[in-house]
Amino acid sequence: MVRVKCLVSYDGSRFFGFQIQPNYRTVQGEIQEALKKITQEEITIHASGRTDAGVHAVGQVFHFDTKKELPEKQWKRAINHFMPTDIHIKDCWYVNEDFHSRYSASWKEYRYYLNMAEYDPIQANYIAQVGRQLDVEAMKRGTEIMIGCHNFASFCAQDPYGNTFRTIYAIDIEQQDQIVSFRFLGDGFRRYMVRYLVGALIRIGLHKWSIAEVKAMVDSAGEIKCLHKAKAEGLYLYQVGYGEFNE
Repeated sequence: MVRVKCLVSYDGSRFFGFQIQPNYRTVQGEIQEALKKITQEEITIHASGRTDAGVHAVGQVFHFDTKKELPEKQWKRAINHFMPTDIHIKDCWYVNEDFHSRYSASWKEYRYYLNMAEYDPIQANYIAQVGRQLDVEAMKRGTEIMIGCHNFASFCAQDPYGNTFRTIYAIDIEQQDQIVSFRFLGDGFRRYMVRYLVGALIRIGLHKWSIAEVKAMVDSAGEIKCLHKAKAEGLYLYQVGYGEFNE
């Protein structure tokens, strides 16, 4: 038995998320079907984390175990042979059996993109369409209250048994013409967490919420919920890190 680690990118527009679900098209489902054709085995892949419907990935990581042994770099070519056009395996490696795509990950990077200009149907699946001008400088100031280790229960899906403490190392916001890009670096992110944080920053940018109001949500550890979740289409799992974080 060998363990194979893979780096994959995908366009999430036409997937019902990463995780396999009966009667729905998923990234996991497509990859496992390809692996079954290659190995003649029922293989379950394990990803660094799930992405939801409409969310994209530039650097998602998954691993799987198999009895079939190929030259290391042939795995990329073999899997891509069976991949649809909206999934691409970027690289493959043999790893030790103690490696786990999810539990061995030490940090992640997400990026989010939004358009302040008029609605653009060409961009709509890849850049969230806000269609209003935002105070980007106020949004940058708002990121300061999110940096560090906090209980982000106010900014993630309800889960009474999950650990909602996370450490965010950096949040960068840049504007180029009418496109605003966000870069989140942290030791991990709960489900919907980046989208809720972006949603809160958008409210700051619209002058609907003050920075103090968002800080109260952070400090409340779930007592005050953020009710504004940014759209899935603008979100990308950009990179997964293993080992010590060094920006």
